[in-house]
Amino acid sequence: MILMFIRNTIDWFQETTKKSFFKLKNVVTTFIIVIFVFIVLLWLSVFMYGSFYYSYMPTESYILPVHLNFRTCEVGMGACSFPSANISLLKSGQENMFVTGQLYSIVLNLDLPESNVNKELGMFIVKLQLYNKKGESLSMATRSTMLHYRSELLRVLDTFVFSPLLLSGFVEQKQMLMIEFFSNYVDDAYNPAVGIIVEVQNLHVQLYTMVLKMYAKFTGLRYFLYHWPMMSALFGISCNLVMLLFIALLSWYQCLSTKKSNSSEYNSYDDDFESLEERRKRIRKMMDKEKEDKRLSTSKSSPEFGETETIGGETTEELLPDSDNTSDSFLRHRHIKHHSDQDQDS
Repeated sequence: MILMFIRNTIDWFQETTKKSFFKLKNVVTTFIIVIFVFIVLLWLSVFMYGSFYYSYMPTESYILPVHLNFRTCEVGMGACSFPSANISLLKSGQENMFVTGQLYSIVLNLDLPESNVNKELGMFIVKLQLYNKKGESLSMATRSTMLHYRSELLRVLDTFVFSPLLLSGFVEQKQMLMIEFFSNYVDDAYNPAVGIIVEVQNLHVQLYTMVLKMYAKFTGLRYFLYHWPMMSALFGISCNLVMLLFIALLSWYQCLSTKKSNSSEYNSYDDDFESLEERRKRIRKMMDKEKEDKRLSTSKSSPEFGETETIGGETTEELLPDSDNTSDSFLRHRHIKHHSDQDQDS
């Protein structure tokens, strides 16, 4: 009895360990697959949002240096033609800087020294013209500008206060003028601009540098993407991730439904394993119960013979099987004739 109990306990422990290990293995495998799929879908969502942002959002601004050219006079001093510059709007020689349908603000910055010539010059005109591939003019604007007025006393005080910086070269006596030519320029997709001509219509103006700046004015979705980049990125990546997770779950459900339709006898491998173990366990219990019943019956009877029956004056004696070998059980019948005379003599 003790050995049988120990054996059953060991069998039960082995079966339980196998089941637990199999379930743990399935859980760990499923968890690893889910984490891997989630990471792949997350990176795919980031890539999709980055691709959309790169293709949908135009460049915020363009800063182009303007190099003026002019024709000198025969005497070799001064300019005999208006200073002008031709600026290309093609990136890498092929792609246009302007995005179709996008509003742009075109601004020209001029650095002028506070020289006596510029102070006496007064107002002067600057012209900006956009042209297409054929050289035809698309848009043109002219603006007037001049140095800001500063009195002599103010100039003296400014020079005295900033004299250390002026002497060291960190500060210069100059003024920056900003001229806005177009506030809401939209390029034509069928006839795009490929270049800009800037012309200063004055022969005596003195300039340090000139810079052309073009700013994109975002509206609608582009305004939201530009001014709230982190929030828009989080929202866009989350939407992409939800969409991809929905597609992945739908595909997984489709695979499971296909597997169930193809396997009508068993629902899953786990159910098959459990049903097989349950059958083995039930069979073992039945065999153990049969062995136990036979041992009990053997202990009640004699060591060698079982119950006897008398049939027609003959005694039938059933020999019980050995308790140690239940698989080779058999019944033995002995027929013994008892004569009444022999019984009386005994």
